[in-house]
Amino acid sequence: MKFILSLLLLFGASALNAQQNIPTEDMNGTYQLLVAERGAANGGTTKKKLIQFGENNGTKLLAIAACEKCMPAVYTYQEEDSKRLNIPVFFNSSGLYVFGYDEDSLVAVLVTSKLGDGEWAGFSFSNFYSKSETKAKTMTKEKVETYAISLSKK
Repeated sequence: MKFILSLLLLFGASALNAQQNIPTEDMNGTYQLLVAERGAANGGTTKKKLIQFGENNGTKLLAIAACEKCMPAVYTYQEEDSKRLNIPVFFNSSGLYVFGYDEDSLVAVLVTSKLGDGEWAGFSFSNFYSKSETKAKTMTKEKVETYAISLSKK
């Protein structure tokens, strides 16, 4: 009986671990930014973005906007890359990736080659988004870029 219970616990823990990289509506919310980005008001900037995960006709999407009425940037969930890296991975046609960093933070980078086409050396754009203001304030651009580069090596 102990053996069967141990196996059930082991498989249950494995299943939970495997599901960590699947995005959910838990991603929805207001995120603090490491570096201010273009905002809604008269070409100004903002240190906050609204992020929402959803699905449209079976396609998993991540929308990032400066305000509720602002046009969002939309990213498509990359299932194969997400499974391989064990984190949520999103990509848009502008060459921007958004990667899960931890349970309430994301990293965004602008790349010149797709994930899996070689190691990245640097970025013309990188930023850190977190639901935690403290995490956003203590993060550095170097850590963000090191993290993204490490993902390109996998």
